Amino acid sequence: MANYLNFDIYDLQFTNLIGNSQLKQLLISTANRSILVVEDIDCSLELQDRRAQQPRMMNPDLARMMNIDPYPTTQGGCGARVVLLSKYNPVLDQVDDFTVSSCLTLLCSINGCSITTTEGIGNTRDGFHPIHERFSGFHASQCGFCTTGMCMSLFLALVNAEKTPRPEPPLGFSKLKVFEAEKAIVGNLCRCTGYRPIVDACKSFTADVDMEDLGLNSFWRKGDSKDVKRSSLPSYKRNGDVCTFPQFLKSENRMEMGVDRVKVVVGNTGLGYYKEVGSYDKYIDLRYIPELFMIRRDDSGINIGVAVTISKAIEAVKECNQHGFHTEENMVYKKIADHMEKVASGFIQNSASLGGNLVMAQRNHFPSDIATVLLAVGSLVNIMNGLKSEELTMEEFLRRPELDSKSILLSVKIPDWNRLMGISSGTRMNLLFETYRAAHNP
Repeated sequence: MANYLNFDIYDLQFTNLIGNSQLKQLLISTANRSILVVEDIDCSLELQDRRAQQPRMMNPDLARMMNIDPYPTTQGGCGARVVLLSKYNPVLDQVDDFTVSSCLTLLCSINGCSITTTEGIGNTRDGFHPIHERFSGFHASQCGFCTTGMCMSLFLALVNAEKTPRPEPPLGFSKLKVFEAEKAIVGNLCRCTGYRPIVDACKSFTADVDMEDLGLNSFWRKGDSKDVKRSSLPSYKRNGDVCTFPQFLKSENRMEMGVDRVKVVVGNTGLGYYKEVGSYDKYIDLRYIPELFMIRRDDSGINIGVAVTISKAIEAVKECNQHGFHTEENMVYKKIADHMEKVASGFIQNSASLGGNLVMAQRNHFPSDIATVLLAVGSLVNIMNGLKSEELTMEEFLRRPELDSKSILLSVKIPDWNRLMGISSGTRMNLLFETYRAAHNP
């Protein structure tokens, strides 16, 4: 609209002004120039007071760090602050690109990632991207508030389309399909332009678009042939100059692979038995992960998380005697608790975890009393391997190769012996269970 009214537009940098005197000097310097005022200025307030009234910064998110919006709404539903986030997988040697809402994405979650904004794909200094040019030519932007997010959503669709094994498109077009172009901006909200010109700008990149379906624009005139229309569009080069993940960052990611020695711990009491050779770069403490510290009882038995300490596990097993279980089963839980109390001293039990004891038995063939007792009562273990969860018997767990870096022991289940033996409550069981320990407490 400013260009249509023949206004000259100047970027007035009000944010760096300290007082009203500097504001006056800035306005005097623009004398005899046409200025389109797009925002009212309340000159009755001192600028220092305005600065004092600015809200405090709460979350360290991308939008604030990159000055996309110093004070975003942090609701993330409009899509106006969408940026492209790229992660490199050095194992597969591939880059995963996806869009995120910068006002919701915390800085701590983007370590090792590459961020591309709308200025990263095109700007006034280096030249605009065809996305920008076509958004402008199809009149797909009015206030411009949502345009940056729209551009990045479309850019992601173009990037992902190039990764597909589709036939080569005509020159100046992409592998993107019309339905994908329409879907690309489905989460971006526009409150003034209307979606028809926005969708037209997106569809203009697709190889299967019907040029007659594209609406009013500044690229061709009514009545022009399809060939003229195609050649009139701003040139689009597939796999152009925009690199979403720079090469030097890939090299750094590769260098970091296998360099750090990481140890997963809860109480780190295994150090007293197995002396460490060398040192670790990082320690990961599992004690504050609620899912690994849970104790859950139901009709099928008792589930104990691997981060639960041995002393807490003893208490949990003892409490099973107070919940009305069958007498023989009551005896089994009592025997387990009595034997576990003989394992190590109190201050070790308060730090050592149940899972750590079992992992040492599985990995190092540690002579574990706990593993032996749990094996005798038919206990089960739950293991997470990547995104897959599997349940193994204690015998299967102890016989399998040691857990790799992608696997983690989650919980141990001591079964309900009533259900295990297939005997209903109230039926008397002839069950004998006894444990022995050759040595006294260490």
